[in-house]
Amino acid sequence: MKRQKDSLIWILGILAGTLAPVFADTADQSQLTLEGAQQEAVKQSPYYQKAQAFESETSWGQVRSLAEGFLPQLTISGQTFFAENYSYLNVEFGSPNPIQFPELYPQTSLTFDAKMDIFDGFKNVHQLDSADRKHEAAQILMSWSAFQIQEQVRLKYYQALAAKILLDMANENVKTLEDHLRIVQDRLQNGEATKYDLLRVEVQLSTAKSNQIEAADNVALSRESLTLAMGLKQDDRLLSGNLPVIDPDKIVTQITTVDFNERPDVKAKIMQAKSAEDQSAATGSFWVPKVSLIGEYQFYNIDDYLSTGITSNDNFRTDYYFGAAATWDIFDGGISLAKAKEDEEKSNGAEADLKTAQVQAPYDFDLWKRKLISSGSVYQAKLTDVDEAKESVRLATLGFQAGVNTTTDVLDAELDKFTASAGLVQAQVGMLEAVINLELAIGKRLNND
Repeated sequence: MKRQKDSLIWILGILAGTLAPVFADTADQSQLTLEGAQQEAVKQSPYYQKAQAFESETSWGQVRSLAEGFLPQLTISGQTFFAENYSYLNVEFGSPNPIQFPELYPQTSLTFDAKMDIFDGFKNVHQLDSADRKHEAAQILMSWSAFQIQEQVRLKYYQALAAKILLDMANENVKTLEDHLRIVQDRLQNGEATKYDLLRVEVQLSTAKSNQIEAADNVALSRESLTLAMGLKQDDRLLSGNLPVIDPDKIVTQITTVDFNERPDVKAKIMQAKSAEDQSAATGSFWVPKVSLIGEYQFYNIDDYLSTGITSNDNFRTDYYFGAAATWDIFDGGISLAKAKEDEEKSNGAEADLKTAQVQAPYDFDLWKRKLISSGSVYQAKLTDVDEAKESVRLATLGFQAGVNTTTDVLDAELDKFTASAGLVQAQVGMLEAVINLELAIGKRLNND
């Protein structure tokens, strides 16, 4: 642990001189913390907004299933005629010429109809169960999408921080090589160095500048990737915070046993498969006759043809009925059968999707667990490399001052130190990537404190 702290302090010490003027020039700019980035991402991400909309959609699906299957349907209708020409009914009263009576129709009416299904082959029960499970799956997926967004932003935030550290190291390496180039040029003029020494430094400096350009591109690209993950078009705020150091042993001890069916996305697929099965059962109930309670109440007026000829009667009357009705669709051209088969295949597809997730989840877990352990080993090795590289630079510098070593020896030692330091940061990011993906594989955060 002491060696880790010493190495990190040494790396931060290298960066201090380079970062100081940058922070001095941008002290007034706002900073973006990891927590702030995660909160903004959840608020503005179209992916999360889509999950919210789907959850709201399925909640209304519950209301529709309850209303269609368990609640009565009430209808109000009204009509009035402004002009009419009724048909006539011929009535014979024993005379050779029948008497014609106009048929009676309500001039104005207000009708209340009611209907309630009391048995439909349990279609209503299956539909409500399907809607409930679909909504439960949508709620799980909404929370899961928020978790995924936070984890994605967390990883990209650390990658952007690491890219900035590597750029600072690349800048420092270029500065070191430029200093060496000036020293070698002076020593070459004094006859203390050779053309080979000069060419060697120039080649290394050219390579370092190429690495510097690549590191600068990585800073810009990683920052843009973070901005995109946050659902923003542009963001130039400075990132704050440091790269955490992961303890692989502590992480691994927290995941000795994992129930992958409790992982949110797998759990949601279980609910979706059950929902599809219920929907298939609901559409398959078309073979069963439907029994309903029906009723109607009508408030109307009608022309009176018996009292004073054909006159308009403003006195309204009422009629009603209440009873039961049964319907049984014997043949509808195969529409009901096709829908039932369609939902049955959807149920089969949902089951296959669930099995795929259940097979994939253990693989993802094992993959990232192994990567965490291996990247942790690499990180420990890089810590040793950094310590040895620092000691190598110290000894090479002392040897140069004593006239035993050349500038080439010092330069090689410093290049080894740069390579080891960059490898340490990359190994640290590798551990962070493994932990975050491991958390996604089990569906929950792991404690590294």
